[in-house]
Amino acid sequence: MVVSSRLSLLLEDVRIRLFADLPSTLTYHGPHHTLDDVLPAVDRICSGEGVPPRDRDLVVAAALFHDIGFVESYNGNESIGARIAAEMLPGHGFSSAEIARVLDIIMSTEMREVDGAWIQVPGDDLLKKILCDADLDNLGREDFFQVSDNLRQELVQQGKVFSDLDWYTRQILFVSQQKWFTSTQRADREATKQRNIASLRQELAKLL
Repeated sequence: MVVSSRLSLLLEDVRIRLFADLPSTLTYHGPHHTLDDVLPAVDRICSGEGVPPRDRDLVVAAALFHDIGFVESYNGNESIGARIAAEMLPGHGFSSAEIARVLDIIMSTEMREVDGAWIQVPGDDLLKKILCDADLDNLGREDFFQVSDNLRQELVQQGKVFSDLDWYTRQILFVSQQKWFTSTQRADREATKQRNIASLRQELAKLL
């Protein structure tokens, strides 16, 4: 991923913080989620959506901080990440207006319950749509089941243990309710996401 000079320095500072401070129990939300999953997805979707360089800087910066709040708390991490971003971004050449925009994009990744479904709600904001799509990129990838298992292991560390029946039921509900917000992500990930849903249903059927 090609980044601007200010993002290059920011990326290194955030990388150091993630590896140093994120708990090792985060098998899903570890450094790899931000650096190896979300950032490449943001880059790909920005290119597909024709996002100009300055706006790309903002959504990449938001991606870097969107889960850094886990260094302090497993719950409410988005607001913590926004606070950490507000502390770090001024030293990397971001104006106050840009910082406010980045914080707003970060908060769009928070899951909300809407009509009984837990979803992200980016509204009509393209940069928020891009980060939300990138955040859940794994739902439409071939490695979905490995990433899903990583999440299940992480939740066990939080005291949330699910039977296979409950896990597959929850996964089917969550992935089925999730919708992509950008045309690029729909084109790149929807077909595989539907195959993943079909595979989840097959696994659930074995348990019934």
